[in-house]
Amino acid sequence: MVALDELAASLRSDASGGRVAHSTFLEPAEADVLLKAARAPGVATGAWGGFAGARRRVVTARPDHVPAAAPTLVAWYVEGARDPGALQVALRAAGVAPGAVGDVVVHADGCSVVALGSARSPEAVTIEGVRLPLQALEVERISASASKRSTAVVSALRVDVLGARAFGVSRSWFAKGVAAGRVRINGRPADKRSEVGPGDEVWAEGLGRFRLLELCGTTRKGNHRVELEVERS
Repeated sequence: MVALDELAASLRSDASGGRVAHSTFLEPAEADVLLKAARAPGVATGAWGGFAGARRRVVTARPDHVPAAAPTLVAWYVEGARDPGALQVALRAAGVAPGAVGDVVVHADGCSVVALGSARSPEAVTIEGVRLPLQALEVERISASASKRSTAVVSALRVDVLGARAFGVSRSWFAKGVAAGRVRINGRPADKRSEVGPGDEVWAEGLGRFRLLELCGTTRKGNHRVELEVERS
């Protein structure tokens, strides 16, 4: 986590100085850790991968008086590509840095790739000896999924209770995912006793992620009223 600590300090410094700063693309656990580590008084953070539910995301830090700022992302379509892993290897061979590449989405006739706007787009990649041209694509066309905000009433702030409510699954089913190590809070593995607080982000493998935005008080029966933001994979 040393590299992430250094990156968090750099993002905080830039945002405290009045600038908007971005990381490269990060894996879910890394992005979740950085989201929380880069926050500070006067500094707000966010993360975006080009579409709701994206695994790999870019973390942004900004002065909290500045409106939400997303990184500039582009997309490439590679007709004939079938294997996301092989495509990522081919992109690296073509000179595209791993941190410049986000999610690879498989379509019927090829794959789309999300990338940093600053990344150099190669004319083509070679997979299994076949040269496949890259075509520019609007990021918004990759996925029609969207994040959803909602207010919910839950009996506790444990991760299994909130996770079941956020994704519309049973508590016992979600708890099995927690026990199997497939659920993380701010990038760190959750356990059955883990609780979620305002600003915390939970990643559930195969389901997506949710963020507890706000505690909105309690009901007469002592239940918690919460505001959630959910992104499905």
